[in-house]
Amino acid sequence: MRAVRVVRHGRPTEVIEVQDIPVPDVEPGGVRIAVSAAPINFGDIARCRGGVASVMAQPPFTLGMDVCGVVDAAGAGAEGWLGRRVVAMCAMSFGGMADVALAPATGVFDAPPELDDVEAAAFLLPFHTTCLALHNRARLQAGETLLVVGGASSLGTAAIQLGVAAGAHVIAIAGGPEKGKLCEKLGAELAIDHTSDDIFDRVMAHTGERGADVVCDLVGGAGTETIWTCVAHEGRYLPVGFNDDPESGFTGRPLRKVSMGNFSVVGVLLAYMPASLPMKQFGVTPNPPERGAEVHAALCRLVADGSIRPFIGRRIGLGQVAAALEDHEQRRTSGRTVVDLSLPA
Repeated sequence: MRAVRVVRHGRPTEVIEVQDIPVPDVEPGGVRIAVSAAPINFGDIARCRGGVASVMAQPPFTLGMDVCGVVDAAGAGAEGWLGRRVVAMCAMSFGGMADVALAPATGVFDAPPELDDVEAAAFLLPFHTTCLALHNRARLQAGETLLVVGGASSLGTAAIQLGVAAGAHVIAIAGGPEKGKLCEKLGAELAIDHTSDDIFDRVMAHTGERGADVVCDLVGGAGTETIWTCVAHEGRYLPVGFNDDPESGFTGRPLRKVSMGNFSVVGVLLAYMPASLPMKQFGVTPNPPERGAEVHAALCRLVADGSIRPFIGRRIGLGQVAAALEDHEQRRTSGRTVVDLSLPA
């Protein structure tokens, strides 16, 4: 089968190859998926370069954290998925950009019928992550103000739509006027250009000097403490993404400033599986599998009534992944870039 492989660490255009590799065997509790579409993730850049990412590996490996496709084989305990069109989180968060991918049954969900394969592939990670963040963790309420940092990203475009659907007043931060227009098109009341605007001043002016009740930060990095000043008294700050942090969120931040700001830092992790004691000892506490089904059902209802839809920035072939990652690294993209396996490689 064809697969997008990182053959050594380095610049994406220098280390990514489309190769023919053996088709993997399905394992107990998992499924094998004939892939139709697989998105690019910002963390793929760090995985290529050998930097810090949420999940890392030594080359050679196949990129691709999530997919859409049809289940063509199932291991013991997962037979009910055979023949179904699904979206899935790949085993160990690798292997999706290929003709065939493996996934644990706990990370497999029916693809929303209203979405084509590319849209469905773009749906899973951004909407599940931001739904868990905004609703399960931060308990966003109608009438509250939601600040989305990185509003034109794949997760940002999802968070804006979920905030609007929840009845929140949404402010989005993005880089440049075009990305700001996209945020406003998706429902943001105010788009702040971080390349030219004073973020604190714009947020305070828009909220009557109160700040945002919930902040969904998809960027992190050097601007984190500025964003903290925009949180309302007893507000909730969600450190969801770390695209501007070379240490991928492992950079230390002064907890004293959280205490001084009188706000809560609320963590969120997109993972559905039983939490073992070694995982907890390592500091990882995933969501129970039944939470995934609940989140997916709620999101599918919003898709069905037209409240949310993935924003696709680009549809590309397997051979365009390296160049697309370079564009992501240079912030030349918006929304989700998705590999469409029906396109020429």
